[in-house]
Amino acid sequence: MYEHLYEYLLCPVSSDDVKSQYEVVLGDWSSNPQVKSIYNYEPDSAIQMLGSPGRTFRCPEQCSCPEYPRCQDGVPVVVDGCGCCPVCARQQGDVCNSVHVCDATRKLQCTYVDSFFTTGICRVRRGQGCHVGDRDYRDGDTFKLDCRTQCTCQNGTYGCVSLCPQESVHPSAECHRPRLVEVQNGGCCREWMCESTLLEDRRKHCQTYTGDWTPCSTTCGMGVSSRISNANPECQLKNETRLCMLRPCPKPGEEDMGKGNGHHVRRNHVCRATMRGSSPIRLTAEGNCTSLEPLLPKFCGHCTDRHCCLPKVTTNRKVQFQCDDEEGHILVQKDFMWILKCDCSTAC
Repeated sequence: MYEHLYEYLLCPVSSDDVKSQYEVVLGDWSSNPQVKSIYNYEPDSAIQMLGSPGRTFRCPEQCSCPEYPRCQDGVPVVVDGCGCCPVCARQQGDVCNSVHVCDATRKLQCTYVDSFFTTGICRVRRGQGCHVGDRDYRDGDTFKLDCRTQCTCQNGTYGCVSLCPQESVHPSAECHRPRLVEVQNGGCCREWMCESTLLEDRRKHCQTYTGDWTPCSTTCGMGVSSRISNANPECQLKNETRLCMLRPCPKPGEEDMGKGNGHHVRRNHVCRATMRGSSPIRLTAEGNCTSLEPLLPKFCGHCTDRHCCLPKVTTNRKVQFQCDDEEGHILVQKDFMWILKCDCSTAC
């Protein structure tokens, strides 16, 4: 019999029609436990909500709340959609509406089949994925278009960074007939090659050049940063890469690092700048690699205005990783950006 009441929840009808149709079946509205468990309101308020067109619910002028709800373990108590009474947050698969809200700490939202439906189902809110070429990627996935380009899907769009920025930096005029050539050791990035007679001269009179590190490819979690430098025996511009992590990505239900109210911001400062994790962590990198030793790196927090909190002073730290493949374990050494100080910046 309650299925028919659910149909009236979905379709806009008058309050009198609902009451006349169902007061015989359900009995007195105020004494029916199932109706009261759904709405937690006085009878007239419940009928007003049933008869409202679309998803426009009429909240009571004065709050009339039952006793404080007793929720199942792990289910938080939240304020209802009217901002009136405490209720148990609806969980995955539960029926929801504008009054009985879903558990936002688990990224649940009320999903409606149609714009005129008054009730929906709590489902996980996910960012939109990306379709690139003939492949689909989930929100947050990192992928490579080719061995020289790395991209990240972010809510339906994707941004890319070059893993070979030196290819776009043309050599100086002293380089006679420069050309990009494949690296003989099997590397992906091509290198600029000059005629050999001038290469010998450049080795003897090399003017060292080292570019700035590019911003980290991700705003949270492990990313990649790169720069070009000729500080090598060949005095040739080469690409250098390092792993970087501005801050850990928040887990479901957690706040971003630095946004907590407990972090003190000094007077005349706008940045919850350099922060350190509460316990050592093991770094993970592409290729199923994990750092051998746990580390306690510093991270950048968040600014109180619309500026970005970015690293200001960094250094490189060599970290040993253990990488797993089909043949077993191999040890590799990777450069990791070690943050010394962060600061607010408008260069977001």
